[in-house]
Amino acid sequence: MRIIRSSFVLLIGLVSSVSMFAQLPVSFGVKAGMNLSEIQKMDDNVKVGFNIGLTAELALPSNFYLMSGLEFTTKGAKSKINIADASGSISKATYNAMYLQLPIHAGYKLDLVPGTKLIFRAGPYLAYGVGGKIKWDTMDQDIFTDDSNRFDFGIGGAVGVEFLNKISVSLGADQGLTKIFKDTSTKNRCAHISVGYKF
Repeated sequence: MRIIRSSFVLLIGLVSSVSMFAQLPVSFGVKAGMNLSEIQKMDDNVKVGFNIGLTAELALPSNFYLMSGLEFTTKGAKSKINIADASGSISKATYNAMYLQLPIHAGYKLDLVPGTKLIFRAGPYLAYGVGGKIKWDTMDQDIFTDDSNRFDFGIGGAVGVEFLNKISVSLGADQGLTKIFKDTSTKNRCAHISVGYKF
C-alpha cells in the first residue's frame, strides 16, 4: 500500500509538471553525468554512479526560469563497516540504489559574455526507487524491501555555465529528507556533474 501511495504521488508530480509545460513555451533537452553519492548517518565511502535523463526548461522574465524533467539516477554508498552476512562471513557492503527522479527547480541566468551565461537553480525533488542491491562479497540483497522506503523527497541545487543557449555544464548536489531505511536516520546525499543539451 505504501508503494502504491508513493507511486501515485510521483505520478501526480510528473503529470502536473508536464501539463504545465505543455501550455507554455518550453525548451526540451537531454542530460547525462556522473554522481558521487553517500548515505548520511552511515560510516561509508563515496560511491561513483551516473545520471541520465530528459529536461524541460521554461523561460521567465528577467532571466529567471523553471526547470524540471525526468532522470534515471543512481545513489548509495560503499560501507566502511564490516558486516556479517547470513553465512557468517565478514565483508564490506556496497549499496546500489536506482531511482527515477523528478526535480522541480527555479533558477536564474547571469549574462557573462555574449553567448555565455552563469546559471543557478535550486528546489525540491521527488524520486522513486526502481531497483538496486546491497552487495557483499558472498551474497546480494534487494535494497528496497519492507524495511526501506522506495519514495525519496529532498532538496537540490546546481551552478553551471550555459553556452549558446544550447549546451550546459553544471555541478550540483541533492540532499534527501526521507529515511532510506525506516528504523534508521540514513538519508541519501549526492553530488553530481552533468552535461546538458537543449534542442
